[in-house]
Amino acid sequence: MNNSCNNLNLRKVKMSKQTSKPFRQSKHSMRTLILLIILAAFQGTAVGQKTNSDSAVTNLTKLDIGPQGLGFSYEPKISSKLTTDLCIGVGGGYLIDKNSFDYNLFQPAVYFSVTPKYFYNIHKRINNGKNTKFNSGNYFGLRIKYITPFSGNSDKARNSLLTNVHWGIQRAIGGNWLLNFHLGVGYATDLDYGGTAYPSIDIKFAYVL
Repeated sequence: MNNSCNNLNLRKVKMSKQTSKPFRQSKHSMRTLILLIILAAFQGTAVGQKTNSDSAVTNLTKLDIGPQGLGFSYEPKISSKLTTDLCIGVGGGYLIDKNSFDYNLFQPAVYFSVTPKYFYNIHKRINNGKNTKFNSGNYFGLRIKYITPFSGNSDKARNSLLTNVHWGIQRAIGGNWLLNFHLGVGYATDLDYGGTAYPSIDIKFAYVL
């Protein structure tokens, strides 16, 4: 009887350790991403101040709206062709495993993202007399995005990490409004259950403050 009780207690301890491990990994991943966002913001501001004499891309502060949700973003200038878009917002949650990638707009979640953008044709647009207001140009980008549901992990949305590479366009469309669209490929990960590849398609409008 005593032996069976001891075995049962051992199994409970092991299960407790196994379930707490993914949670610790999720918290660690979130802290790492937030730290990257803070470091990128400081770096972007510092470098942007050093390159103010360059007339290509500029620093932008924006309010974003699109299928991915509502967000606030700061896009500091890193060099004459490079920016880093730092964003925090509220949108839908994700349910991801090795065989599926589902986005649910009605499962509210908070997201944090970092998106370096290389505007490869910005100087050509300047030389051709085209509009470059609000960094209007074509670019290659890399996005790292962390999403955590308001209600915690469930069978409808879970803590997720999305990474993609993409080609995009950014255009001023009148007044202080800006259009951003990209196409690419990425890899989405449920921080507890694995991940899958996915097509990255995004469109959003932004109001530049």
